[in-house]
Amino acid sequence: MEFKNADWIWLDGKSDGDVYGEFFDSFDYAGGNVRIGVSCVGNYALYVNGELTEFGQYADFPWHKVYDEYDVTDLMRKGKNELKILVWYCGDDGSFGFYNTEPGLIYEVCSGGKIVARSSAKTPCRPAPDYVPGLKKLITPQLGYSFRYDTRTRTDAPTRPAFCTGRRAKPFPRPVRRLTLEPLTVGKLIDKDKRLYDLGRERAGYLFIRFKAAAGDTLSVRYGEHIADGGVRSKIQNRDFSVELIGNGETVEYFNPFRRLGCRYLQIDAAGPVIIEEIGLRERLYPLTERPFDAGNGLRRRIYDTAVRTLRLCMHEHYEDTPWREQGLYGLDSRNQMLFGGAAFADGLEFQRASLELMALDRRPDGLLTICTPSSADLAIPSFSLWFIVAVREYAERADDFNFAGQYFQKLSSVIKVFTDRTEDGLVRNFQGEKTRWDFYEWNDGLDGVNGEYSVGGTVKFDAALQFICSLALQSMSVICENLGKAERAKTYASLAADITAAANKRFWRQNRGLYDTFGDGKHYSELVNALAVLSGAADGERAKAVCSALAAGKNFVKSTLSMRSFTYDALIKTDRAFYAEFILGDMDTLFGKMLSAGATSFWETEKGEADFDGAGSLCHGWSALPAYYYRLLLGQL
Repeated sequence: MEFKNADWIWLDGKSDGDVYGEFFDSFDYAGGNVRIGVSCVGNYALYVNGELTEFGQYADFPWHKVYDEYDVTDLMRKGKNELKILVWYCGDDGSFGFYNTEPGLIYEVCSGGKIVARSSAKTPCRPAPDYVPGLKKLITPQLGYSFRYDTRTRTDAPTRPAFCTGRRAKPFPRPVRRLTLEPLTVGKLIDKDKRLYDLGRERAGYLFIRFKAAAGDTLSVRYGEHIADGGVRSKIQNRDFSVELIGNGETVEYFNPFRRLGCRYLQIDAAGPVIIEEIGLRERLYPLTERPFDAGNGLRRRIYDTAVRTLRLCMHEHYEDTPWREQGLYGLDSRNQMLFGGAAFADGLEFQRASLELMALDRRPDGLLTICTPSSADLAIPSFSLWFIVAVREYAERADDFNFAGQYFQKLSSVIKVFTDRTEDGLVRNFQGEKTRWDFYEWNDGLDGVNGEYSVGGTVKFDAALQFICSLALQSMSVICENLGKAERAKTYASLAADITAAANKRFWRQNRGLYDTFGDGKHYSELVNALAVLSGAADGERAKAVCSALAAGKNFVKSTLSMRSFTYDALIKTDRAFYAEFILGDMDTLFGKMLSAGATSFWETEKGEADFDGAGSLCHGWSALPAYYYRLLLGQL
């Protein structure tokens, strides 16, 4: 689509958050192909002749807006055709999946090679009469807002001409395929008194409900991954996993195209009588082809399939950490998901590239990547910026596509420069005490940057994890430069990596323990740091063998959580694949078998499951789908 004469429009010149707008148009059809292009700030649902046709704005930035293009020829009727676009403008800073900027919509309809409708100051519009505006009810700080839908719809609400925002940006085509909308999964009523419904397994989809409630009565649909409290645990600290609907005294059907829910259970709360005829979710997943896999036994088959299912639930417009609590694109999480999914799926390289591009398009002033992208949240995890560089190299090798690294080479260079500019005595200073920067490596004391005696956010200047991750990123930059014909820069990055690992060896190796400590004081030891020491090359030869022996024994240090167990496996494989293969396979059998025995239908954020993080632990986390990759690798099916 060209969008040559289309204008960016909105209801008015305001930018209040949590607002819904309806935009209308019509055109005559006599025959031929008809295509519609649409883009918005926020999210949209497209209706053609009164029927929901498509929905779902690709996550993007104001400086790189993305549009969708649809062939709607089969929906045309001779004569006049009606078009409606419903837009939800989320607004407000802080959400991990939305970059806050002024609201807007642009669309264009092309029939027979001619523009027959477009967004302009003449486009009739109105605030959506059935969504309660400005509610600003947070689900989580990362997810953003919930909604309240009023079924007492006023279809006769007046319209007015749209406001032209003055935005001039021409949108880019969607870089990934459209999601497939699956048939309705109907919830099974498992507790009549509590109005509690089970969807059978973890799901990621959009709410459908057919219900009857008295006019003006509000019902709340609570959703969650477990019923550990005898019902859906919807309120956890400052989080509220619920959406609301208002009855009109009649039986009505409602489908929400904006807020994707990640859950297994649904529960209805209502002050007055309510009849639920049907409730469930319509899943929307990225279309992928799964590679065949021979697990060799039933347990591994179940574990592998659950890992693949976990990956599918965490892929929509981009990779997500969890479909339930955050739906954020993180640098580390997505690196793991690309590795695991690259083994499980025969396709999807375009999805990997697009997620990396979203991160590359980020414009955080300090040169780091924002904690999630796209987001206007003012927070960064520095180590995740380094994992982004590693992920770019791994993608380039997997896809044989170093052109991407070349396209965004300046971004990669500027990210790595943030760290090389912080070197003192060969080591990279961490970011303790620096506002909006979180020295997080993984969810363990001493590595989470949150609390604990040895917290990185406390009183230390250097830590081993940052050195080894920075070395891996520099080595990745060297490989990228070699493949881009930048030989001198490749040597420079390789030399910097060698200098950091050498300095880290002097600072963090403890001969008496045969391990690397975390902060150079001989007090804190972790599985992660020692695995990274092997992978970065700081520990090699006999030292690497000794460290790996300790890793396999699993004693005398803080053990890694699921998210970082992959680096332990990588270190063991690098040192002696043949020797450690059965250990790794058995370790996965035990770790993930326990989750299946506990009823898991997707793999958890940590081994503690829902009990972690004061009851907010996710039961579906993409970074935990290790078996999708390591089973295949070690069973010779990669």
